[in-house]
Amino acid sequence: MLTVDEFEAAWAELLDKYKLHNNTFLIQIFEVRHKWAKPYFSGKFCAKQISMQRSESANHLWKGYIPPACPMNLFVKQYSKLQFDREAEEGFQEKRTRLGGVVLRYNFPLEEHASQVYTWTMFEMFGQALYRAGRYDVEEVQRGTRYLVRHVEAEKQEKWCREMHAVDVHDGGTRYTCECGLFEHMGMLCCHAIKVLIHLGVRKIPSFHVLKRWAVDARDNLPLHLIHYQKDQGPPRLSSYRHTALHLTALEFVQLGDSNVDAFDRAMDILNAGKAELTVLAAIKDGKSLVYQTQVGESANPTMVMMANGSQQEDVCSEMFISTECGLGSVSVVSDSSRPLSTLLAPDRKKQRGRPTTARDKPGYEIKDARSRFCTVCREKGHKSTTCPRRGDLPKKPRKIPTCGNCGVAGHKKTSCFNPVLPFVKRPRDGPVE
Repeated sequence: MLTVDEFEAAWAELLDKYKLHNNTFLIQIFEVRHKWAKPYFSGKFCAKQISMQRSESANHLWKGYIPPACPMNLFVKQYSKLQFDREAEEGFQEKRTRLGGVVLRYNFPLEEHASQVYTWTMFEMFGQALYRAGRYDVEEVQRGTRYLVRHVEAEKQEKWCREMHAVDVHDGGTRYTCECGLFEHMGMLCCHAIKVLIHLGVRKIPSFHVLKRWAVDARDNLPLHLIHYQKDQGPPRLSSYRHTALHLTALEFVQLGDSNVDAFDRAMDILNAGKAELTVLAAIKDGKSLVYQTQVGESANPTMVMMANGSQQEDVCSEMFISTECGLGSVSVVSDSSRPLSTLLAPDRKKQRGRPTTARDKPGYEIKDARSRFCTVCREKGHKSTTCPRRGDLPKKPRKIPTCGNCGVAGHKKTSCFNPVLPFVKRPRDGPVE
């Protein structure tokens, strides 16, 4: 990524080469270069997008699905199709990352770690940065703190290109910053920082420089009340981790202490001594225990509400909410108005008959009525003539007497008719041929 001095040097060379010093347009846009030139956004995270790229790509995407001046119902329909196609493309990329193998081109430990944490596309970009890092040498300025990365063939580059970049190491090697500002702008390490990592013998990319949006578990992003189920949070951060660990250890301790009389006496002595010591330590509450959180939840949702006249009346819309986390059964009655969103569950979906499908739930106006024929008695929809409530005891239509298809006389068929067949003559069916 270009720096500010490189951009200004390249701009001056452009004006000198094509003699554009008096061009009005170039003069005006250069005065507002801090609004559109990428080097001036090096400290802002833009995911490597230019100023108008997001807007233009969104417009191009919409034009492929939604025609101009379309009605609202067509817009909703096409938007659902657009969302389905985007999710399908995202699923394909995830499948390619999960099943498609990667090729280690340089066999560095850093490259192997990148293949495990990055998606397929981001790993390809990391490989390109790793390839460019091979053209640089590292010079140590201050041990463990500052390094200079110099290009080995600076004479073959453009005149305005920088020959040297400074890379600073912070917090004992957990964070690296470069003058080019690529990580702050995109979230990916630049070739200069990668060269310093290789020089220092670092085998894994620091966790600070692995953004979750570029990682393989980018979709493992849950809401705040379910964040403890994420993979990157870890078991110690669960609200019930300490309670569960103590509960399991206590069960094992009870099993060992119940082996014989001597073990029982020793177990009781240990428990009494430990209880006295823990009483002092447990005086300070950090608010993360499971029992404390349950009590706070109950106090935040009282079962009775105070009315204007001072009397207490039970809320009609109150429901029972049972917390069964880690076997801790606590029942609290909460009202719909004061219930937090974390206790709300999705409505039960009625299981459809037959094999499962991935089709979305359609509203009523999109479902076609299979029984759309009219009743022959009352001329209304929804039932047949045999089940029509207006049918009653209506007389049945008399059956038509079958006649011969040749002469029209009843009593015999066309195959056994003795009259000659007259060509090109319309044969009546209500009487004999004259």
